[in-house]
Amino acid sequence: MIPDVTRLSVSLVICVINLPFGFLRVRFKKFTRPWGRCIYIPILINILVRRFILHWDWTAIPYLFSATIFGHVLGGLWGKHHQKKREAISGLQIED
Repeated sequence: MIPDVTRLSVSLVICVINLPFGFLRVRFKKFTRPWGRCIYIPILINILVRRFILHWDWTAIPYLFSATIFGHVLGGLWGKHHQKKREAISGLQIED
């Protein structure tokens, strides 16, 4: 059995790893190749870490999957906010 503190700490690390992928995913059109890579590369990282580095069994999947989704959602919200802010700033530029 895996201790809850260990599951929580690894889930937080997985969530932080997924933040940049969610941030980048917002920039691409849905269902394009780069958009898909932003989704599937972190899932592959998640599987490799769980199976080959930590040697955890399938009981850890719900924790790590939840952390992956949460990281993507937070990164996507961060990316949308950043994109709107950047569009607002570019609209304020005055051309000579």
